[in-house]
Amino acid sequence: MTRLDISILPPHPPSAGYDRSLARGSIADDFQRRLEPARFNPAFFTALTTRIEQALAITPDNAGLRYQLAFLLLQNNTTRPAIQRAADLLADTSHPGSQRLLQLIHGIKARAAAAPETAAPRQVRRVNWSIFNRCPMACRGCYNAFVDEQITYKQATVIVDKLAGHGVTDVVIAGGDPLLWTPIFDVIDYAVDAGLKIALDTTGYTLTEDKLAKLCRLSSLRLPMDGTTPEIQRAFRRSKDPNLTAVFTESLDLCDRTGYDKVRIHTVASKANIHDLAAIANNILPRPSVRQWVIFHWWDRRATEALRDELHIDADTIRTEIAKIQEKHPGTEILLADTAMREFLNWMVLSSGQVVTFASGPDEEFIIGNLLTDDIETIASHPVLDYQAMGRGVPVTPRQ
Repeated sequence: MTRLDISILPPHPPSAGYDRSLARGSIADDFQRRLEPARFNPAFFTALTTRIEQALAITPDNAGLRYQLAFLLLQNNTTRPAIQRAADLLADTSHPGSQRLLQLIHGIKARAAAAPETAAPRQVRRVNWSIFNRCPMACRGCYNAFVDEQITYKQATVIVDKLAGHGVTDVVIAGGDPLLWTPIFDVIDYAVDAGLKIALDTTGYTLTEDKLAKLCRLSSLRLPMDGTTPEIQRAFRRSKDPNLTAVFTESLDLCDRTGYDKVRIHTVASKANIHDLAAIANNILPRPSVRQWVIFHWWDRRATEALRDELHIDADTIRTEIAKIQEKHPGTEILLADTAMREFLNWMVLSSGQVVTFASGPDEEFIIGNLLTDDIETIASHPVLDYQAMGRGVPVTPRQ
C-alpha cells in the first residue's frame, strides 16, 4: 500500500481552546501559549516569569498574575523554596485554578515530608524518550510534549551513555515517530550494545520489511490499533491518509509474515471506541506477532472542553470491557494504563534532551532538567517527581 510522505511537528493540541480576544504578545496570551514547541523551554519560561514579576510589583493583588506566576514557578525547574512561594501566592486568591495548584503543591510537600532524611541516591530503571519531534499524524489529545529542538546522533549517544552509566535498564523510545528519524537504527544498536533493553513506540506508518529486520534487537515493538474501521480510528488518531486502519493492519501482517514476535499493541480507549475493543481484540490477539496488549485510558490533559465531552470515558467502564475480553481470550496479557495512576511518574526525555513530567490536568507539564547538561541523580531527586510511583510503569519486555 502506498504511504503518503507525511512528517509534521504536531500542532499544539489545546490551541483550539485559546482565548482569541487576548492581545498577541501580552502576558496573558504568552501564558496560554507557553507549551507551544518554540516556547516550552526554560529560557521562555524564565523571561515570562520576569515579566509577570514586574507586573505583579505594580498590582500585587492581581489574582490572575499570582496564579500565572505560581504555575510558572512550579513548571520551570522548580525548587523547594519556589514551591513554597507558589503556595504563598495562591493563598486567599480567587482565581478558579488556584485550588488545583494548591492540591498539587500539597501532594509534592507530602511526598517530601515522607521521604527519609538520609535516603540513598535515587535509582532510575526505566526512562521514556521522545527522541524525534516529527510524526505522520496528529492524535486528538496527544499528551506528548513537543519542542522545536532536535538532538543529533552524537548527542543521542551522550544520553545513552549517561543512562547506561547510571544503571537504567529499560528505555522506551518514542516520538513523534522515531522511524522517521534517519539515525534511529544506529541509536538502537548503540543503546543495546550499552546493555539497555529498548522498546520502540512507533505509528508503524513507514514500517517495511527492511526496517523490521533492523529492529530485531528490540525487546518490544509497539504498534497502534485504535479501531477496526476508518471512522473509529479517526476519532482519535488523525492523518492526511484516509487508509490508516488498513496501514496499521498491514504492519501487523508484515510482523506475522516475517516471524517478528515481539509486538505490543497500544490502544487508546475513549468514548469513541469503547464498543469496538472486542473487535480489536479479535483482530490482534490471535496473531503470532502480538505478545501483549496495553489499553491506555484516553488522557484529557491537552484537550479542549469540547474534545473532553466527545472522548472522555471513566476507567471503570474500560475495566468492565477488558474483563469481558479476557473471558474470551484467556491467558492473554492485557494491561490498562489508567490516567489516575500516571501523575508525576512519567519521566520523559524530549527531542531536545529536556526532561519533563506530567500531572493529570490541563497544561500541567513540568520541566525538571536536561540530560545533555544534568546528571540523572539530580533530575531523579527533583521535588515534583513521585519517585515511589515510578516503578508502576509497564516493563519494556512482555512476559513470556
